[in-house]
Amino acid sequence: MTKAVLLVGHGSRRSEANKALFELQNYVQLLRPQEYVKVSFMEAAEPDVATAISELNSQGKTEITVVPVFLYNGIHITEDLPAILDAVKAKHPQLNIKLAAVLGIDQRLAEIVWERVDAAF
Repeated sequence: MTKAVLLVGHGSRRSEANKALFELQNYVQLLRPQEYVKVSFMEAAEPDVATAISELNSQGKTEITVVPVFLYNGIHITEDLPAILDAVKAKHPQLNIKLAAVLGIDQRLAEIVWERVDAAF
C-alpha cells in the first residue's frame, strides 16, 4: 500500500498533551485498519511534519493526505503548513501530497459539548 494519512497537531511541551493525538490516531486507524495513519506536530513535539513525511517516503508511501487536527484556519494552517508542504514537495517531487481541510467546527461537536456539560454536574 502506497497511501498514508498524516494527522497534524499543534504540539505541546507537555508530553501528556501530545498523547491525545496518538489516541486519535488509534481511533482513526480502527475505522480503517487497512490504511496507514501517522502523527506529526507543528511545534514543540516530534516528529515534525517534514520529518514525518520523509519517514513515510522511506516506507514507500507516495500518496499522503495531510489532515490538520485543528478547529479553525489559523496561521499554522493558512501559512505555516502550506509552506512546509511546498518545501517537502520540492525535496520529494515524486510524492503526491494533499492537504485536507481542518477538522473544524462540525455539528457533531455540539453533542460532545453537551455530554461534557452534563458530566460536569
